[in-house]
Parts: sequence; structure tokens; C-alpha cells
Amino acid sequence: MKKILSLIMAAAMILCLLAGCGSTPAPAVKEDPAPADKGDAAPPDADYSYHWKLATTETSDYYMTVLAQEFLDMVNERTGGKVTGEVFASGQLGGLVDALEGLELGTVDIVMDGFSSLGEVNPIFDAWGMPYLYDSQEHRYSFWDNHFDECADLVANEANIRMVTVIDGLNRNLSCTKEVNSLEDLKGLKIRVPTITTYMRVWECFGTAPVPMALSEVYTSIQNNVVDGQENDIMLTMAMNFYEVCPYAIMTEHVPYEGSLFFNEETFQSYPEELQQIILEVGREITAKSRTVVSGEEEKTLAKMEEMGVTIIRPDLEEFREATRVMYEENTDIAPVISLIDKAR
Repeated sequence: MKKILSLIMAAAMILCLLAGCGSTPAPAVKEDPAPADKGDAAPPDADYSYHWKLATTETSDYYMTVLAQEFLDMVNERTGGKVTGEVFASGQLGGLVDALEGLELGTVDIVMDGFSSLGEVNPIFDAWGMPYLYDSQEHRYSFWDNHFDECADLVANEANIRMVTVIDGLNRNLSCTKEVNSLEDLKGLKIRVPTITTYMRVWECFGTAPVPMALSEVYTSIQNNVVDGQENDIMLTMAMNFYEVCPYAIMTEHVPYEGSLFFNEETFQSYPEELQQIILEVGREITAKSRTVVSGEEEKTLAKMEEMGVTIIRPDLEEFREATRVMYEENTDIAPVISLIDKAR
């Protein structure tokens, strides 16, 4: 029996050698590579659906709020209805700090406000509350047109907030009960200012006594001589009827007012690439439209002021600039933004 088994095994080995099974290795089985880890990013053709809440403390008829609604409408149209949204104006979702907390928590999707207002929550935004930030309107536009992306990335890294547009605005000016032709004429005057640190500091540098006060209290406070004047852009000053009690418009042009639509950075980066591009594309169009709107409204407002008999005074601003230059030495946190603004000169 053992002989028979040995013969069978020997025969099997001979057949295997003749067939060449020992000379060529079996082909390797190719496995599909494991898919790369892309985190939470959605593929380009992924479907999506969002309903955004946009919070602002501005009134519903303010031009920046109107443009914010246009932004939502345009995004809705270009996403084929995948994104809808509504504006909650006049602080319906709380004050600015509340809205920004909501942005962090995800209960608010977009905040619309002025850049300088956000300085109260992150010092990088103090750059836009600085006096005489731009040399001219051309300088301002050159900065944004050439350095918007760099600036947006800088802010996102510092504050975890993504700005997607620049809503143009007017410079802030003084309306006063007294004639002011020079810096000396301002000494000791009580001027109402918003509760924004950089704004307060500007008027300290001018030699006045800045008085923080809610906007709703300003008219009667001027009437009752609690304050001698207030500072705002001329459009808002006209809308609030302040020229009825402040017959002098002093064109100090001390701080530019610009706004934006702000997203939480992490949330923005979680959106599909297609949606991110639509947001930025629409943002650029809102920027362009805001410039046209503001230019037209400024001309109309100046004409109305003259009709009302408001005395418009344009002092030499060099001494105003010199008096506030120290603020750039005091605010080191804003240096990266200032560097970009300097590049545009």
C-alpha cells in the first residue's frame, strides 16, 4: 500500500513540473484602494439644503439691510432654491454680541453689521474704527479690490469669522449745535458717540468729552443740551432728523463706515464648494452695487441738507489727522490689516 501511495505522489510531482506550476508565480489579486478621507466635505454633485437666519441691529429699511436681503435672494436663485433665508432686523435676535454668539453656536447663520462694531468682540476689527484709514475713496476701493481675499483669510484665522462682501458706506461726520471750523473749536464739547472703543478714543484725541449713548436718546439729549452734537454718516443723521436740532454739519470725515455679511468660518468651510463659490460671487456683486447706491444717496442727502438750510463746514483736516495719529501706535493688534491697506497706497 505504501508503495502505491509513493508512486501516486511521485507522479503528481512530475505532472506539476511538466505544467510549469513551480516556475511562474500566481498573479497578485488587485484590491481597490481605500477611499481617501475627505472629512465632511461634500462631493461636487452632492445635494444640499439650507435655511439661513440673518441677524442685524439695523432697521429693515436701511440700505445695508436691503442689500443683505438681495444677497439672500440672489443666492436662493443661483442655487435653484436649495438655499433660503430671512432677515431679522432691528435686533430681533438680540444685540450684536448676542448675534455673534449665535453665529458661533449655529443658531444664527449670518450677521450683518459694520466692521468696526465687531471690534468689541475681536481686536482685529478695530482696524476699521481707526481714523483716516484711507487716503481717499480711490485708495479704499484699491485696497478692497486687490486685497479682499487676503484680508478675509486674515480675519478668518484671527476671529473664526468669514466675511464674504464689503458693503460700502460713507465716512462719519459731526453734526453740532455750534459752529466748528477747527480742532480748537471742538475743545470741551460733549459729543455723543456709539459705545465703540475706537470711536470714543477718536473724540478724546479731538479734545472733546465723548458721551456714549443709545441712538434713540440722542435727539432729545441735543434738544435739552445734554450733548452738543453727535457723529454719524450724513444719511443716518438725516434719517434720524438730527439736523433739525444740529444746524451745523462739520465734515470731519474721521472714520469710514463699511459693513459686511459675516459667517462662522467653520460653517462656511463645511458648505459644498459650489455653494461657497456662489456666496463669494454674489458677495462681489453686492459690493459693486453698494458703491453705486452710496454714491447716489450721498449726493441726494447733501442736496437735502442745503435745502433745509444746514450749514456745511469743511475744515482743514490735517490737524485732525495729526491729533489722532497716536492711535496707530496704541493699537498693535491691527498691524496685519494696516499692512495690507498700506500696500494699496
